[in-house]
Amino acid sequence: METTRVLFCRLFLVLYLLQMVTPSSEQFMVKGIKGPILAPFGGEVELSCQLSPPQSAQHMEIRWFRNRYTQPIYLYKAGKDLYGETTSRYVERTELLKDAIGEGKVTLKIFNVSVDDDGQYHCFFRDGDFSEEDVTEVKVTGKGSLSFSASVILNPSVAQH
Repeated sequence: METTRVLFCRLFLVLYLLQMVTPSSEQFMVKGIKGPILAPFGGEVELSCQLSPPQSAQHMEIRWFRNRYTQPIYLYKAGKDLYGETTSRYVERTELLKDAIGEGKVTLKIFNVSVDDDGQYHCFFRDGDFSEEDVTEVKVTGKGSLSFSASVILNPSVAQH
């Protein structure tokens, strides 16, 4: 009887330790684009991130934000885009591309890029109590304004129109 009890305790301990070591199916990492992304002034930029290992994110909360988690520039939750909770200056300038959301990949598209769009963007996924994020750096290039300046220098009559 004593031997059976010891074996049972050992088996229970091994199963308990295996449960702690084995990653849960709800855990994941978020991977974004490394290195700064160049965004043309006045143009568009696409910021992508994805879950690893790949898994559906349709039921998850997906939040893109700059400095403050509570001020999202895009919020997707419970299968819906929540425009009413996003920062007003991004409401009509952003779109979440969800073509590959079934594999855990989303892309934030920002239109009419301005100088204020320069900086860090957090891509945040939440599934129940578990969450992860990745940060992507955006550098706004002055191509739109530079081409106008070059036109004025090379052809001063452009400035008069």
